[in-house]
Amino acid sequence: TSIALDAASKTLFFVTDNNDLRDLNALDLGTGRVRKLQIDARVGDLAFDATTQELWGVRHYNGISTLVRIPAPYDQWKQVHSFPYGTDIYSLDVSPDGKRLAASLTFVDGSQALALFDTGKLRADDASYESIADFASSSPADFVFSPDGSFLYGSSFYSGVSNLYRYRFADGEVE
Repeated sequence: TSIALDAASKTLFFVTDNNDLRDLNALDLGTGRVRKLQIDARVGDLAFDATTQELWGVRHYNGISTLVRIPAPYDQWKQVHSFPYGTDIYSLDVSPDGKRLAASLTFVDGSQALALFDTGKLRADDASYESIADFASSSPADFVFSPDGSFLYGSSFYSGVSNLYRYRFADGEVE
């Protein structure tokens, strides 16, 4: 499944029906009540932006990966950018200040990169990004921002085994 947490409202967003068309749901962690928000949304790789209370995700259809936003009340998605056939975006996270979106990108030649997008530019139809770490043919996986936004932490099999990595924004170093 794909999940994202709104810690302030204690809502866990998650998808079901993953082998078909992915329904979007919300679980109220206080009451245990589940609400179905969208049927057959085809959206996964969820990330929550605490500054805008919106979800970001990736919608797959006919081999095309589309970055989407899902604003409250989460009943419809809005297309942000469709990547060319052969390019996939996955493993999203939004910075604590809501200004950056980290994502993993994979390309038709098998190369993969950790990318950084400006959310303001994305909302203005500019999907340019900075490739901040090159993982060759190894997937950068599940990179997340530190609580203060100074680092990204994630993993990759880049060295042949699963290693944890830290990207430092201050100097662009990957450790």
